[in-house]
Amino acid sequence: MSHSPESIQQMSETNNLKKDLQHDIQMARKKLEGYEKLYMGLSGDGKKYLRNQSKAYKRSVLDIQQLILPSIQRSCPSCINCCKLYTPELSIYIAGSLGCFDFIDYILVRCDTVLPDPNFKNMENNLCAFWEDGCILPIDCRSFSCTKYFCDRLEKELDMKIISEQLQLLDCLMKDFSIKKCLGLET
Repeated sequence: MSHSPESIQQMSETNNLKKDLQHDIQMARKKLEGYEKLYMGLSGDGKKYLRNQSKAYKRSVLDIQQLILPSIQRSCPSCINCCKLYTPELSIYIAGSLGCFDFIDYILVRCDTVLPDPNFKNMENNLCAFWEDGCILPIDCRSFSCTKYFCDRLEKELDMKIISEQLQLLDCLMKDFSIKKCLGLET
């Protein structure tokens, strides 16, 4: 059975996407391992600084979650998009990341909190590694990208002016975070 040039090209593109996906998953694993090693190596003033910043970050995320949770509980269980993404064109997840974390928000949520083990198999299906019939991360331990994402349905239902103000505070916390202080290189 011979294949048309178009079907051969599609198979090639599919194989390339699968390779890219596997690469992204490996990169996410490596980043997580690196973040974790760095976190475990913190001590002294750096760890104290991180604890203070972490409390502020988690408090801010929790404030936002408390504003949006009633709408999420009403809307999300019946939704077929958003966090339950199965198609790349709808994806909010960042290739090569885990739960949309970058180093700063990961270390802020990881501080004094044992996070659940990620399910890397989810990533093969375009789902977050911290998804299992909902986000399995503690409510105050969400990444900044996930915290600031709202589908059209939620945006219509929520008072986005108030939420935007809270998100700006959270963004400032992230921008003001000093990696040098956290590593004990600066006081």
